[in-house]
Amino acid sequence: MARPEKPIDYTVPEVGDLAAHLRGLRDAANLTYAELADRAWFSESSVKRAARGGAAVPRWEVVVAYVSACGGSENEACGWYARATAAAAAAARDARRSTIMPKPQFARDLADLSGAMRDAYRRAGCPRVRDMEREAGPGRLPRNTAHGIITARALPKEVRTYIAFLEMCEITGRDLIPWFAAWARIRRVSPRQRVFHLSAPLPSEQLFIEWFNKTQESALAEETVALTIVDGQQRLSTLVELRKGAESEVDIAA
Repeated sequence: MARPEKPIDYTVPEVGDLAAHLRGLRDAANLTYAELADRAWFSESSVKRAARGGAAVPRWEVVVAYVSACGGSENEACGWYARATAAAAAAARDARRSTIMPKPQFARDLADLSGAMRDAYRRAGCPRVRDMEREAGPGRLPRNTAHGIITARALPKEVRTYIAFLEMCEITGRDLIPWFAAWARIRRVSPRQRVFHLSAPLPSEQLFIEWFNKTQESALAEETVALTIVDGQQRLSTLVELRKGAESEVDIAA
């Protein structure tokens, strides 16, 4: 008498669901694993492993052969497989996450900023650089640039690349503000520096533009008040004119 099959391992639920789908096909086709292996042109251990579940996704060619041998739908199996693959990748990434929180607000120089970015990368579970490049969008984060950052060999030269890296490390929205401040402080970005060369910045890039403009306006306003107290009304009128000149050259979103 054949030994009962082990229960499906639902360590990653979606991988378990894929295994359950495959087992259902085999039961419907009324095939033993030996018969299934003969039809699929894979070893019996390979087809058994495909329907085991767990944390690892079986190879797609094994799944296709399994489904075909059972007379199932490859398109339907593709959906199960895609969900299992995404869930397994997310679970593996979660397992790699560091508990160390990056602290860009304490970065004093380029070395500190590099360390904070690497902490962010590890906190995000060390995503693969090719996935970062793909998900960031065309031209925003080349994989060699991402690799240079995570190996402490380089830092982004453009703020657009910097923002893309942070987004791929799951830092988005208002959480980017301390990183903007670190960039501007360490890179010494001035109101006269051209930061973006884009006509349609992405939301995170637009957030940087708005933050930068507001920060510069506040800095100039504080400077005006300080000089007024010291030098009186005559210096105030002069400084207002200088401020207007500086604002006219803040060109960070061409």
